[in-house]
Amino acid sequence: MCGVIWDSDGEGGPAGVGALLRVFRAAAGTRLGRPILQREVADALHRSERWYRDLEGGAINRPLTRHELDTIGALLGLDRVQRRALFLVSNGGGLSSPETQDPPRISDELRLLLDQQPFPAYLIDATWNVLAVNVSMAALFPWSAAPGANLMRWLLLSAEAQDQHLNWEADAEVCVRMLRDAAVDRPHDPDLEQLIRDTRQNPAVRDLWTRGAADFADHYDGHILQMEFPFLGGQVAEIVTHVMQPAGLPGCRMTILTQRAPQAPAGPPPVQEK
Repeated sequence: MCGVIWDSDGEGGPAGVGALLRVFRAAAGTRLGRPILQREVADALHRSERWYRDLEGGAINRPLTRHELDTIGALLGLDRVQRRALFLVSNGGGLSSPETQDPPRISDELRLLLDQQPFPAYLIDATWNVLAVNVSMAALFPWSAAPGANLMRWLLLSAEAQDQHLNWEADAEVCVRMLRDAAVDRPHDPDLEQLIRDTRQNPAVRDLWTRGAADFADHYDGHILQMEFPFLGGQVAEIVTHVMQPAGLPGCRMTILTQRAPQAPAGPPPVQEK
């Protein structure tokens, strides 16, 4: 069973394969402009409608087969991350587990890589706790160097983040998708569950959970942030995230932030010679 994800009242609660199937079926119906009936899914699976109704209702409690996952994914138009989420929920989570070291040990070699980046860079654990930052990151985002800093809590709960992120709702939506994906991967991680409950205290974040119940994301790589930096005279910049996973620290991620060069305004069309 997977917790704190699928309820519609914002209070959190356990759910399994059936609840996720209902969410995906409803989303597919919205996308197609017509309801997807339980009978249609049952027919595609060569099962009775009663069997599929029991599956969605939670009366059938077994992992879905590869054929069943592929058939449902094709019928409901699920993308790679949604199919992965359905597999994880069906199998009780992934193979990953919360980091046992507290905090994870950062090797000298990884610290060297972090410190020698010319761009802002940071290292986080599986629950988005900031483990280390380089000088550029600390200068651009002073909050990240504070003890106990957590990327998700800062972005989803702080007024500073809402002021700096010009498209805060879109950026927060990606974060919620990643939290949702992490929850199906690690359904018994108490730190992750607490992080989700804490961030859902923000009504805007709780609304994103409810509105995007079928949406998942398993990384933040390549996301573009439009941000304003008041302490740099209100400068607005487009920041690109580049995410890497250190092989020696499973579950941890190192992110490097680069700035996209501003595009020059388009000039007048060239004059064609007669």
